[in-house]
Amino acid sequence: MARTTCQNGAVGADPAAELLAHAVVLEQRDEVVAQELDRVRAVAARVDVVRARTADVAGALDRLPGELEELRRLRAAAKAEAEAARLGVETAEARLDELERARRRREDAIDRARSELATARDALADAKAQLERHAEREALLAEERARLETDAKRLVGDATAIAAEIRGLDRVAEAAGRAPGATLGELDEWAGQARSALFVARGTLEQEREAIVLEANGLGSAVLGEQLGATSVAVVRQRIEERLR
Repeated sequence: MARTTCQNGAVGADPAAELLAHAVVLEQRDEVVAQELDRVRAVAARVDVVRARTADVAGALDRLPGELEELRRLRAAAKAEAEAARLGVETAEARLDELERARRRREDAIDRARSELATARDALADAKAQLERHAEREALLAEERARLETDAKRLVGDATAIAAEIRGLDRVAEAAGRAPGATLGELDEWAGQARSALFVARGTLEQEREAIVLEANGLGSAVLGEQLGATSVAVVRQRIEERLR
């Protein structure tokens, strides 16, 4: 730091250098707070992702039992229809066989019997196809359940990693860094608490940055002799540096 000699011979600090040094300190403080604020915002965004995905997974898992119950009802009805259609085919086949074996063949009656048999076979094919669709749907629901349960475990792992990162943030309440529970309900509760704590920390850091900017603007106004409205401490420091060169 530059030194000046006063009239009485004492050596003192250069006022201009002190002002610039103050501006540099403010800029450094602002950078530290800005980095912490960026970390808090990034972690908060990850918490929001976990919270939203937790709600989606929980909602889907809650819906599955009802969907499976409805599917079982539909499969039971389809089985009954298939059985009825099978009996219809047997009846139509027997009727046609009887008419074709009759001593006096009535072609019109045989034609009707053949048509009825074709209709019965179509009904049986439709019922079987419906049963196959229900079976496929049931398999898909089972796959979805397995996928959702895997997603739930992955979310717990993600939340555990985020909680560890929260514990490394100086401005966040200690309770927000606790490990989440293993259930989706506990995970949602953790995410809500973590989000609130990060919101408070973000507000505190933003206020601190505003205070640093105000202090820098006050310093700049004193040096430059004009009212400043800069939103960047770096800009203020640069202008002070240029003036004091």
